[in-house]
Amino acid sequence: MKDNISQLIEKYLDGTITPAEEKTLMDWYQHRNQTDAEWPSDTVDEEETVRLRMLMRLHQQMEAPVAAPKTPGRILYYLSAAASVIVILGIAAYFIYPRLHPAPKPAAIAQATNDIGPGSNKAILTLDNGDKVVLEDAKNGVISQQGNAAVNKTDSANLLYNNVAGQGTTAVVYNTISTPYGGQYQVTLQDGTKVWLNAGSSLRFPTTFPGSERQVQLSGEAYFEVAKDKTKPFLVTVNTTTDRSMTVQVLGTHFNINAYPDEQHHITTLLEGSVKVNYDHTNLLLVPGKEAILHKISGKMDIKEADTEEAVAWKNGYFLFNNDKIENVMRQISRWYNVEVTYQGDVSKKAIGGSLSRYKNVSEILRMLELTGAVHFKTEGRRITVMP
Repeated sequence: MKDNISQLIEKYLDGTITPAEEKTLMDWYQHRNQTDAEWPSDTVDEEETVRLRMLMRLHQQMEAPVAAPKTPGRILYYLSAAASVIVILGIAAYFIYPRLHPAPKPAAIAQATNDIGPGSNKAILTLDNGDKVVLEDAKNGVISQQGNAAVNKTDSANLLYNNVAGQGTTAVVYNTISTPYGGQYQVTLQDGTKVWLNAGSSLRFPTTFPGSERQVQLSGEAYFEVAKDKTKPFLVTVNTTTDRSMTVQVLGTHFNINAYPDEQHHITTLLEGSVKVNYDHTNLLLVPGKEAILHKISGKMDIKEADTEEAVAWKNGYFLFNNDKIENVMRQISRWYNVEVTYQGDVSKKAIGGSLSRYKNVSEILRMLELTGAVHFKTEGRRITVMP
């Protein structure tokens, strides 16, 4: 493994690495941070050489010209949108930091111990009668029988709804699964549809789908893999700031919906199949690689090319920022780490690009963002202050 990673580093530094190899190197780097795996150098001399070459490569990329932004107001760019830049920053920091900073004193170690950890698999299931089940505290197995379905907790991150034979009830029973800030969860509905919920989200759904359609209600963000059933369209309804709702209709497909109340847009991103997005009197048909954007203030909706990797990065365990405004970045961090974010000074024109694991402590995330030079942070308890 060491020899392979060493070869990938050489290719990266020489500019001959392929996209697939670069992803392997990035995955290894993120895994190294989680497991403290050893850097693949056999001697101090080799480590020094790689450090110097990495810094030279970093300097070249940081000095490279950046294309003018297409969106008005986004005039200040500190990094290329390429995810590899933050990886280089991290690898360079890995080499440099131990040499420039002595071992931490006990007080510093205590502060690190009180760091804020990443989110985890936790959610609350609200049953039809109003009873609430804290899922991280519930044992694996059948939690409850709801109408014609048994609710099973299969592991620490999943709920599964199964038909119960011989019940014969016609009443429609609804459940709601809600993730707090700092939580995520997955549920498999009775029809086989899989739903991943991001932090600060909720899904209301019938425990079975006896009618001519399958309808659920979403608040927040979720990724759907809808089971195909040509006889029963699958409908996701999202409440907006008006008295009208946005509806996404599918037969069987994979898509992501970002519909947080504190975001200015509701974004539906299609990865596979086709969906129809309806709002007011506007109907848009999406094909894979496109996304529908509902502008909540104006009520207008349009289609654009999607960065599907960015849209589902949260589901795959990392943050992916594509020259995002710092406020957008910090809203994601606020939800996942369950922290309050405040601002000192004007950071409205600051933007950041790059990729970071969602399974780092918040101090590590903030340290990597500070390496961009765009912003600085002050952490007090669960409050993070952002400064130019």
